[in-house]
Amino acid sequence: MKIVDIVQRAGRSLRQAKARTLLTSLAIGVGAFTITLALAAGEGGRQYAADIVSSNTDVRELYVQPKDAHSTDPSKPQEFVEGPSMSFGGGFSQRMLSRGDIKILKTIENVSDVTPIYNASAKYITREGQKRYQAGIDFYNSAIKQDVLAGRTDDLQNDSVILPSSFTEVLGWSEPDSAIGQTVDIVMANSATGEERTFTLKVAAVTKSSLMAASISSSLLTTRDTVAEMYAFSYLGTPLEDAFLGAIVMAKDEASVDGVKEAIEKKGFMAQSAEDLMGFIFQFINVLMGILIGFGALAVLTSVFGIINTQYISVLERTQQIGLMKALGMRRRDVGRLFKFEAAWIGFLGGALGSGLALLAGTLANPWISDTLGIGDSYLLIFQPWSFVAIIGGLMLVAVVSGIFPSRKAAKLDPIEALRTE
Repeated sequence: MKIVDIVQRAGRSLRQAKARTLLTSLAIGVGAFTITLALAAGEGGRQYAADIVSSNTDVRELYVQPKDAHSTDPSKPQEFVEGPSMSFGGGFSQRMLSRGDIKILKTIENVSDVTPIYNASAKYITREGQKRYQAGIDFYNSAIKQDVLAGRTDDLQNDSVILPSSFTEVLGWSEPDSAIGQTVDIVMANSATGEERTFTLKVAAVTKSSLMAASISSSLLTTRDTVAEMYAFSYLGTPLEDAFLGAIVMAKDEASVDGVKEAIEKKGFMAQSAEDLMGFIFQFINVLMGILIGFGALAVLTSVFGIINTQYISVLERTQQIGLMKALGMRRRDVGRLFKFEAAWIGFLGGALGSGLALLAGTLANPWISDTLGIGDSYLLIFQPWSFVAIIGGLMLVAVVSGIFPSRKAAKLDPIEALRTE
């Protein structure tokens, strides 16, 4: 008997028991639904994380920190290490980079630039006739994408500042364009003496918080030299005067990043690239996706017993029919194939139904999820064509394996005894 004829016969047999076939398919469809959504969420999460990392870092950048020599176990006392450090209380402190460390980093081969991370924070920012507001200070990095509402960021000068849109209204500007060319006063306070110094900067651009930003903050952006001057004034006369939480090391090209990272670690520092950051995020996403797939697998496992039960009952109900087919010359192998193909049909229907409903639900839910999470036009559920093929194919295979026992029972039936069965 031809394979095509057996497949068609299997389809007709299932149509004769529509209700039972549908219920069994729905059982396996629950697993397909869960697994499809889990894969879509994993793909969407990875793409969103990749967009965030690429929008906030340059592939040539390495984030460098000093390597602590003490135990990382917080329950044990930490070994004292010479060098600048920032204390957080409770006996815990974070080592910091010194000027000497910055010089060492600059000497590493294939390093094009080293920028200390200035942990600068203004006492307040204001302008004439307006209230005072707290603000962080950071240097402008062209590698980080900015959503510019007004002005330009490419010609930033030492006497200029990029202002977040959250400051325009509170400082008295009704529109971002109104702030361009105007000045703001950034007041820094010395940590040792309390002395204040005012930096008057001209607004060069106004930006809004990007949905791809790694964090939402109210940091003002200015040139590296200006931030360095502010930082130096803030910590003048303190142990942190020439200390930094870390540094951004720029490799000459993408190909040399791994080599620079290895050289930095040999010098006794910790280095993390954009690829390392993405790897950590992807690992976290994969764990969550694995948990969801596990729930789907449990649903599929449960449906296996449903397929076995359905096929076994079908064998019992069609005993005479099986005997007649054998009496007319149908081989045992073809009888077994018939029931295996019926199981494959159930797996196909369940997989197609479950993954199809997941696609429909995900497509409808994506806009709501994006709006609720505030991720703009990015979608958290991204469906890949290969996932549908893999899920449906996998469930068909599971269904065929589940139908082996009933199919073997049908194949072994004696045609004479089967015809006598009432």
